[in-house]
Amino acid sequence: MLYVYEGFFLNLCVLISSLFVYKQLFKKEFSKYKTKKNSILKGFLAGLLGVILMYFSIDTGVNSIIDLRVIPLMLIVLYSDWISAFVTVTLIIFTRFVIGINAQSFSNVIFILVSWLIFQYVSKKMKNRWICILVMLGLSSVINTLLSILVPSTININIPLLVNYSIISILGGLISVYVMDYLIKSEELFMQHKNFAFTDPLTGLNNVRSFDRAFNEAKRKQMKSNESLSMMIIDVDHFKQVNDTYGHLEGDKVLIKLAMLLKSFQGPKEVISRNGGEEFSVLVHNCTLNEARERAEILRKIIENSFFIINNGTKAIQISVSIGVTTFSDSTKEMDNLYDHADQALYIAKRNGGNKVISYS
Repeated sequence: MLYVYEGFFLNLCVLISSLFVYKQLFKKEFSKYKTKKNSILKGFLAGLLGVILMYFSIDTGVNSIIDLRVIPLMLIVLYSDWISAFVTVTLIIFTRFVIGINAQSFSNVIFILVSWLIFQYVSKKMKNRWICILVMLGLSSVINTLLSILVPSTININIPLLVNYSIISILGGLISVYVMDYLIKSEELFMQHKNFAFTDPLTGLNNVRSFDRAFNEAKRKQMKSNESLSMMIIDVDHFKQVNDTYGHLEGDKVLIKLAMLLKSFQGPKEVISRNGGEEFSVLVHNCTLNEARERAEILRKIIENSFFIINNGTKAIQISVSIGVTTFSDSTKEMDNLYDHADQALYIAKRNGGNKVISYS
């Protein structure tokens, strides 16, 4: 029976390669939206994999062949919906009838249909994933054994062959699920690292890298449109006292709430970033210095009048911010000086007691 496992190795290579290709072709965009179109496409791809596995059927050497077409069906039940599973089953059945219509083909159709029902039922009833897979494939192998005995054209399949089929189908299913889970987790980690590269992990705002990218893009846009560009730099007053009094974890909660206020205040022309520590910046496109100053004053009052809940909801504190504002080309004549000039205005606001909006002059 060594040739059976040689065939199994070939099928396993086809399975794993197909899963890798699938995840490369259809990443975030494919899995983000659950639409009928996506479900049908998933089902078609799983069915196509089933057909490929039928093509690479394992020659048993006893005037019979076996394949692993049931594994793509199991995968689509685990990772998609009933629409996808229906398309997969339909494609596999259609292909089997194209190959030939006889007692063997009807036996295969019954096997696929009953396996589908088993997979759907067991996947909903059992919580432990790996036990669920063992039960699904174990019951599917039992159905295959019963059909092999009951259908006259398959009576020549012997017991060792049925045992070997059960072993390779269960092994193939377990390995396929492991690989699929690995690919999904790897993609999720990749997306997280990609987001963290441009997103501040504490507040969810843009980080310094995103700020630089947005600022460079604004410079390119300004050269084409000649529109004004304003910048606000916001700094929490006496934030060290918050950390010293309540601890850094509570200080982080204050920054998270402040970020939420900034997001709720954000307009369509604004890019908000956390530049580090308790410092934030706001880029405002097509905005004059007076408009930016008025908007910054509104934001300062909103923050001043807000309560920040800390210590597991037992303490409410208030903070204030200082804001430095400048605009190209109303107050800053060189675009590259925009950040420095806003920072200078912020320094003056801080030096004069804080809780102020100062524009660069």
